[in-house]
Amino acid sequence: PGDPADRRSDLALEILRSLFAMDAGKPSMPLPSNDTMTQIGMMLCVILRLSNADVRVYQCKLAVVTLLLNAPGEYSGYLASHDGIKPLVNIMAYQLSTVVVERTANSAEDAAAVVPILLVLRKLCQSNSAVLQMVKNEVFPPELEDRFAEKGAAEMAKMQSDGQSKAKNMAPLDAPRGTVRWKLIRLMTWIDSSVKRSACE
Repeated sequence: PGDPADRRSDLALEILRSLFAMDAGKPSMPLPSNDTMTQIGMMLCVILRLSNADVRVYQCKLAVVTLLLNAPGEYSGYLASHDGIKPLVNIMAYQLSTVVVERTANSAEDAAAVVPILLVLRKLCQSNSAVLQMVKNEVFPPELEDRFAEKGAAEMAKMQSDGQSKAKNMAPLDAPRGTVRWKLIRLMTWIDSSVKRSACE
């Protein structure tokens, strides 16, 4: 979208929401043609790759996430090969920050903010091993794993030199505060059961 008077994003948002409502309301409806489904899939991926700088675009991205809850399993392969997975992980990271850092303190709002993207990523990972590896690399960056292992070894060596049998520092060394994995761990003990279950899965 351009200036504040540009309402194209509002139209796109309503279309995306309508598509989800049609799919959820009448699951027995005949599917569109393969060509139409392909065009929709391409457009959804394009929307996911747009910048998050404009809140209107980001709202459209969240609507795409909701629509992906009912996406066919094979669509995960298309997203993986057309740079559609990293934007979804970025959405997850932002939504996690909204709940864990900003703390809405409302269980219904918490669930609405994080559960859809967590369910979508779980579904895509289950459908495609390449997607699973991509998501794993984003949440557990390989370049950081060796560093965390070194910190763990140093901590154990320090404990042994001090004659300690147990660590005093209960904070996990491989999940520093503010990282995606730290936020996911926080959600695993969330008060809302749907949030907790989705984070664990």
